[in-house]
Amino acid sequence: MTQVLEDENRLVVIRSHLNAPDGRLMRSLLDARGIHAFLSGENVAGMNEGMFANLMVRAGNREEAEHILSNVRALPASAFPVRQDPDGEELACHRCGSSRVHPFVGRLPSSVPFLRQTVSQKDAFYHCLECGSYYTEKRPRFSSLTIAVMWGGTLALITLLIIWVINWLQWS
Repeated sequence: MTQVLEDENRLVVIRSHLNAPDGRLMRSLLDARGIHAFLSGENVAGMNEGMFANLMVRAGNREEAEHILSNVRALPASAFPVRQDPDGEELACHRCGSSRVHPFVGRLPSSVPFLRQTVSQKDAFYHCLECGSYYTEKRPRFSSLTIAVMWGGTLALITLLIIWVINWLQWS
């Protein structure tokens, strides 16, 4: 009897060589149907490009899990379009190294309120689908210097205003 239970509870691989997002999608689909699934190597696959994870279920749930996932297809990495720069090199994100990037046109998100740069197609900005960063292959113009000088001047004026208010309060 215990041998039968051990055979039913052992983990078997039903999908292999999955990237982390595809593996999580399949695991959540199985979890929604009541089948507990395990994604081995999930953290390694999520941190390192080129590493893969395996989707595992209990041996007793294998047939049902295969039936649920029979209509689900994960795209292999080669199915994504390869984007190349003008020199013919493959574009890769500057932050995470992923090749899942696409051209971006619109207003760039900014941590500084009310200062959002609008980029056009000629600016050649890209958006990474893995880490969400925005970058350009072109050398930056002097716009960052202009913003730095503007913020420096603003902070200097605020500092002078605070000093003036303190001195005025002392002599009042």
